[in-house]
Amino acid sequence: MNKIVERSVRDTRDMQPVASPVQQDDHSQSVFLDPDVSDLQSGPRLRGAILEYSGRAISGWIVDAQSPAAPVSIALFVASHCVEEGRTGRPAPASIGKQSAIGRPGFRINLSTRGVRRRLARALRNALVEPKHAQIYLRVSLNDGEYYEIPLFENFAPSEVVVALGFSTEDYDDLLFPNNDGRVVTGLAEGTSKEVRYICFYLPQFHSFEENDRWWGPGFTEWTNVARMRAQFPTHESPWLPADLGFYDVRLPETRRQQGDLARKYGIDGFCYYVYWFQGRRLLEKPLQLMLEDGEPNLPFCICWANENWSRRWDGSDAELLLGQNHSLDDDVRFIDDMADLLLDERYITVDGRKIIVIYRPSLLPDKQHLFEIWRKRARELGIGELLICNAMTFGEFDPRDVNCDAAIEFPPHTVSTREVPPTDVDAPATFAGKVYDYVDAMRSSLGKSYDFPFFPAVMPRWDNTPRKGARGHVFTRSSPEAFEVWLRDATLRAKGNSFTESLVFINSWNEWAEGAHLEPDSRYGRAFLDVVRRVASAEPISVQIRNTPDLLDCLSRQELEWAVKESSAHVEVLANLHRSGLGQSGVQRVRSGVPVEAEGASDGPVGSLLVIENINSQTSERVIADPRYEIVVRGWICAGTAFEASRQRTGFLVLSSLAAENAANSGYCLIVDWHERVDVKEYMKAESKDSYFGFQVSFSIRDLADGEYQLAVLEVGDGVSLLVRSRHSIIVRR
Repeated sequence: MNKIVERSVRDTRDMQPVASPVQQDDHSQSVFLDPDVSDLQSGPRLRGAILEYSGRAISGWIVDAQSPAAPVSIALFVASHCVEEGRTGRPAPASIGKQSAIGRPGFRINLSTRGVRRRLARALRNALVEPKHAQIYLRVSLNDGEYYEIPLFENFAPSEVVVALGFSTEDYDDLLFPNNDGRVVTGLAEGTSKEVRYICFYLPQFHSFEENDRWWGPGFTEWTNVARMRAQFPTHESPWLPADLGFYDVRLPETRRQQGDLARKYGIDGFCYYVYWFQGRRLLEKPLQLMLEDGEPNLPFCICWANENWSRRWDGSDAELLLGQNHSLDDDVRFIDDMADLLLDERYITVDGRKIIVIYRPSLLPDKQHLFEIWRKRARELGIGELLICNAMTFGEFDPRDVNCDAAIEFPPHTVSTREVPPTDVDAPATFAGKVYDYVDAMRSSLGKSYDFPFFPAVMPRWDNTPRKGARGHVFTRSSPEAFEVWLRDATLRAKGNSFTESLVFINSWNEWAEGAHLEPDSRYGRAFLDVVRRVASAEPISVQIRNTPDLLDCLSRQELEWAVKESSAHVEVLANLHRSGLGQSGVQRVRSGVPVEAEGASDGPVGSLLVIENINSQTSERVIADPRYEIVVRGWICAGTAFEASRQRTGFLVLSSLAAENAANSGYCLIVDWHERVDVKEYMKAESKDSYFGFQVSFSIRDLADGEYQLAVLEVGDGVSLLVRSRHSIIVRR
């Protein structure tokens, strides 16, 4: 806990929260917390009440008895999945008679927005795969690192939880791809025309200088760390080495020119340079000075003041301190004057006419409100103009209002929620003392995320700081250009919906090689991550690789999904998983409208194929009348001819096609779950061993089919082959 927070706690120690205006007896949910605030010196540390938890919102009030005036962080979890985060409000001091008091710090987690509902749906789907008690809870994180978990829906069955949170158990599509607000979810091509610029954080470390020589040894640069990187476990993608630009020195104009050319070619609109400024003393200043002198790279830019300690541990801590930040108002006011040559450059990035200054840790600055007032006045005097002061969302300092800033900038991995992967899952040796996280899970936690304050979204291509920390490093596994593309597309849509007329998406980063967060070409992926930025910036369609990766497809909106899987080899797998999930949830399939896209190019009745329907609801006639109020059971067997051998993998769908000319477009299908080899038929047919005779049984509901007669067929798909085998049997739907 930093000194400012400690002082805040000390000042509010004797203040009591104002009595709640809500009668607790009317809200049985309050049993989760202790609402008694008459004595904060004894009893439980967490006080408050949960006043609502539903599909609309989770709301209530929470007090930390040890620091009643301090806001606390609150996150909604479904099992290990973080759905949404928030904070209690900032209670204003008041007086009641002679007693000082503070307003009750309330909170509300909004669950009605599209992005939140998509994350909630995915989390529910994953948590309800096993028919166990759903683990849904609020995690309350206090300022000193302590946290509490408050269970919700403890006495609800999984199906009741789904309904309570506003989803339908009858249509499992709602859980996989919810679109509950009635609006069409559009892709990038159909979105708003607001321009989005992509800005990369830029580390000016790649050159030797006096302090590094003294602290780390002559000639030290970040390349020293990268070159000695070694894999920490079998699946660790390590080491990586620079490709196109080599082990460069940023003091060379050719290097910086190449960086600018590469960035422009792949849709990067500018760099955000880290500035290291210690009470007027600069470090790593050479690349920025040269950029002003020779103009390279000729690219728009802004600055981020990395205003924390410089330590041997690379984490800004007080431990193993190399150069400390001793902030004071008298020193910090000089920052604008010292940065004036950069801020006055015509290439400096503005949003709505205001020049952006990013501060990495604004909470470390004393008297921020007064300091920023002085900065703004001085900027006008120097001809710089208006400032847009932004905080990086790091170390829990997310809300710009808490640190007197104008807007916030996401800063992954600080702003993601993801599960920690047990070291045994990656076969890490006992010598590995670091942590492993899941990149895809982290990416999912950011999709559709919004805040109640102005912000700019940010993404990271990868993260792995083992070049700096070795066996103590933190590694995000399962990162890939495909997962990065999904994240960047979503961030682009979020940026278009912000409160500014101009939109920025930040990328962490261009060249953080020792943290594995680099866009520059490397020996493992080449320019693949850069190419993602180019495709998204130019509004190109979703890449083929995403269309062929089922694990990423459910991160897309419904419309994006349909677009992505149109000609995808993974389409059938997605459909099959969707049906299996629905079957596991409801116990019976529902016929879905339309046909799988593979039916369009399927071989229709290939030579040697045969479909035999043995019975429909135990009736053997070719035309069976079915009441849509009841379940249908179809049994039979199929021979695919020479298209499939018995050992080949296949997926099958039962297709129902309308026989009425006026309803020719009406059709439906469902997954064949129960496949089994029909040895008896094979022997009777005197078939060869390679021939496939497979029996099936499929149960489904036809309540959504219009009245009429529907012919039965089976669509088999696998190994790039699809075929449609029709039957003479039909079902007559009659209400």
